[in-house]
Amino acid sequence: MAEVEDLLEGVAVRLAPAEEIRAKGQQRRTRSRAVRMGAVGAAVLVAAGAWALIPSDAPATRQTVATATDNPFRTDGEIQMLRVDELPGYARWHWTESASLPAGAGRRSGPLPQVGLDEACPGSFAVTDSPGQKAYSLVYTGRDHALAQYRVVEYDDTATARSQVADLREEITKCGLRTVTPTVREKEEGSTAWSGTVRDGRTMRVTVRRWNSWVSVAEVMDGVPAG
Repeated sequence: MAEVEDLLEGVAVRLAPAEEIRAKGQQRRTRSRAVRMGAVGAAVLVAAGAWALIPSDAPATRQTVATATDNPFRTDGEIQMLRVDELPGYARWHWTESASLPAGAGRRSGPLPQVGLDEACPGSFAVTDSPGQKAYSLVYTGRDHALAQYRVVEYDDTATARSQVADLREEITKCGLRTVTPTVREKEEGSTAWSGTVRDGRTMRVTVRRWNSWVSVAEVMDGVPAG
């Protein structure tokens, strides 16, 4: 093998032939290309793996539920009570607002967790320690002595409202009511509904909705002949 020798300040430098230098350069370029291709391939695999982990209902198609930030129970300082046509059973009972329950209809529900118009759930009327609350209510009467009541209750904080709703659900269950499918509107509002037969044979339906420290309760008692 031919060698080229040069002397630089007394140091001998030996260079390989040109053909050998070109061959080694080609090998380095080949290895560099292989590394780059490997990196690209790895990136493609990572991307493919990431897409494989995305479920079929990807964010582009997944539905989300928006959380309302406006108080649904009070607008411009005014408490929003249900209109007669917004009460369940309006088509059947034709509700009208009433200042009070008709004579002989018993008591209306008071502070939560009381439930049950016409004393349909007398157990819930036991004296309990009731936290501070501001309550607003309307009574409705319908055909065949049907009764309804809508209450909106405001508490000092969300934790108290949540606790009162838990107590209310317990009283509703004790009264013999069971969870039922809410209407489309009630479902959109996040309400929960119960229904069942109470002690006098009538059907009562209760709908409960909570928003932060506010709670609403709608009670509907099917009509039967009085007395």
